[in-house]
Amino acid sequence: MENTMFSGQTPSPAYDYRVYDQVWQRVAPGTDPFSPDPAAAGMTESPQAMNPIPPVNPAPAAPAASAPAPRQENGGEGNIPGAESNPCCMGTEARESLEVLEGFLQEELAEARCCQSLACRTRNRQAARLLCQTAAEKRTAARELCAAYYLITGKQYAPAITVEHLHWESLPQALRSCYHQEACNGLNYQRASDESLDPCLQKLFARLADQSYQRAEKVMALLGNLIC
Repeated sequence: MENTMFSGQTPSPAYDYRVYDQVWQRVAPGTDPFSPDPAAAGMTESPQAMNPIPPVNPAPAAPAASAPAPRQENGGEGNIPGAESNPCCMGTEARESLEVLEGFLQEELAEARCCQSLACRTRNRQAARLLCQTAAEKRTAARELCAAYYLITGKQYAPAITVEHLHWESLPQALRSCYHQEACNGLNYQRASDESLDPCLQKLFARLADQSYQRAEKVMALLGNLIC
C-alpha cells in the first residue's frame, strides 16, 4: 500500500509511525499507544466507565389542569339574574294584569295630550304651568308602563291613541274635569295594585296612584284660587 502521509520529504513505501506518535502526544501525552500493557498505554476503562452513572429519573410531570365543566344546556342560565324562564317579578303573575296595564298606558298618553293642548289654550299662567307639568308626568308614567309591558311580554307595545276633542265653557270647568280624572286614576291604580299578584307591578301601580292623587290635590288648590 502506498504511503499517503507527507512530512516535507519524499514519501516512503512504509508508514512513517513518527507522524502518528506526534499526533498521539497531542491527544494523550505521556502514554504509549504501542505498549503491550493496556494499563501503561492508558487504554483501560476508568472506574466511571466501568460503573456508569445511572440516569437521573425525570421529575414527575405536573398534573394536568382539569378541563372546565361542560356548560349545561338546560337550566344552565338559571343562576343569571334576568335569565329565568319565570322570574319573581314581571313574570307569569304579572300577565294576569296585562290588559289593565294596557288600559292605563293608553289612558295616560291620551290625557297627556289633552292636558298639553289645554295648557296651550289657557291664558292663566298658573294653570298653564300646572297643566304642562301634569302632561309631562303622564308621559313619564306612560314610559314606565311601557317598560313594564316589555318586561312582562318581551315585546314593545305600540298603542293606538285617539284623543277626544273636548270643549269647556271656562277654565274652572276644565279643571273640574281634570280633578275627577286624576282622582279616578288614583282609585283605579290603587285597585289594580291590590288585585295584582306580582309584587313589582303592585309597587308600580301604588306609586302611580299616589302621583294621581297628588295631582288631584294641586288641581283642587288651583281651582279654589280661581273661583273663590
